Order: sequence, then structure tokens, then C-alpha cells
Amino acid sequence: MNQEITHILKQVQSSWSKDVIIRYLYIKLAPCFKRDLKYFLATEEVKESEYSQGFVNRLPDVVCSTLADFYVNLFKEYDINSKKVVANSAKIPLFALVVRGEHGLYFLDPLSDLFANQYGLRPYFFGIIPRYKTINYAYPKLALLPKDYVAEIDNFLGFQYLNDYFANLHLNLANRNNAYHYFGKDKNNKEDLRMDKINLYNEKLINLGQVQGTFERAQLYIFLNDTIMNKSEKKYTKVTIEKDKKIPYISYKIIQPGQTIHYEEENQHGQYVLVRK
Repeated sequence: MNQEITHILKQVQSSWSKDVIIRYLYIKLAPCFKRDLKYFLATEEVKESEYSQGFVNRLPDVVCSTLADFYVNLFKEYDINSKKVVANSAKIPLFALVVRGEHGLYFLDPLSDLFANQYGLRPYFFGIIPRYKTINYAYPKLALLPKDYVAEIDNFLGFQYLNDYFANLHLNLANRNNAYHYFGKDKNNKEDLRMDKINLYNEKLINLGQVQGTFERAQLYIFLNDTIMNKSEKKYTKVTIEKDKKIPYISYKIIQPGQTIHYEEENQHGQYVLVRK
């Protein structure tokens, strides 16, 4: 177990309720993991082979199954019962968690929430009733945790989220006219507007939180595009991971008719920067 995980675990207090411990560990440990690119960038045949033979534990590189295993074993140390479960009926299914908390059985999906928990967004898959028929059939009495109750836990732990901040950015920037006003730009200069948004990414957004895995950083750009780009801009914007490189990296392409503006993400002295190539 690495030093960062050990430090986080030392912060857990014996006086905390099980629900507080579950929430704390679910969110705080997320930056210690990243999706396993060896698996996620593999062919479907390779993925099926690894699934059929049993997923390889390559922590801190994880898939849904190995991350669920980690939490099951960890929760045992706090006398919290949990189980890794098959959530859906896909050929290679999603593995998630069912955890017994203070108010019944809770559904948790730590891999699907990995980026959100790393970036500082409110987790989406904690104490919800999922849409998966497989899990709902197997566990018909899952508890839906009230938002006010979860907010009390977050207040106790001092957790704050960026959701309201990005909701405001969406109102100001996803609408073209609002974006022109936000940046003080001429309405006829579409390319300048797009470059202003990229500059905003660089100056204020891409170094928020603790998003370090290549796959999660790709999710970061997809989230920013969905939040800040308008429909036309999103149509011509592409986020890719170039797996043919020795070390996979983020390639961010803004495509326009007759032109491609290409950015690559670089880590410069501990800070991520989008560099135009």
C-alpha cells in the first residue's frame, strides 16, 4: 500500500459512522488509482480473454473488478460488509459494489465515479438506484440515500464540489452569444472564441483536482467540451489517446472545414498545459 493511501487511511476516526467512512474512502482514495490502459486500449479479443481468465491486479492501474476488490478488502478493516457484484448483463459486465451502511444496502460504482471524484465533482454513483436491471433484480431493496443526508456527510467531512461553478460556466459559454459577451469578443470571430475557450482551459480548468491517469484526463477534456463548447464547436472537436506512442498521451484536435488545429497535453513542471503543435 503506497504512502498516499496510508496517509488517507490514517485520517479515518474511530468515532465516525460507517456512512461517513464509506463516503470518505470512496472519494478521497480516487486520486490513488487510474484506469489500466493495458486493458482499456486493448482489442475486444484481448479484453474478453482477460475477463475469462480473471482480471490481472495491476494496482494502481485498475479495471472495475480490481477496484471493487480493493474496496471490499478495505471496508473489511472498518467492519463494513460489502460485496463485489455484477451490475449488468454485458458480454464483459460492469463490476460494482453493494455496501451495507447505516441505512441498508448501498450501490457504489467507484470506477464510473473515478474521474468525478478526482476532479472535484459530486459523485454520481453513490447510494443511488442504478438503471441496471441485473443489479436491481438481484438486490431489490437497495437504499436510495437522500440528497440532504449525503450533504450532511459532505459538510461534516468538509467536501465541496465544482458542480455549481461549472453549471455557471455552462450558462455563460455553451451559448455562443453569451460566450462572445463573456470574453468581450466580436460576434463574427468564431475561431477567436474557440481559442479563448482553450486559453480558459489552460489558465483555470485543466489543473483543478487530482486527475493524473491518461484515460481520466481524456474524460476531463470530454467533460469540459460538453460543458463549455456549443453544439457546433463540439461537432468538430475530438479527444484521443494515441496508443501507438511508447507512452500514451492526450491528443486534442479541433477540426474545422479545411483545417485541423492540433493540441497535445504536456506536463510541464507538475502542471498540465495544452500546447498547440
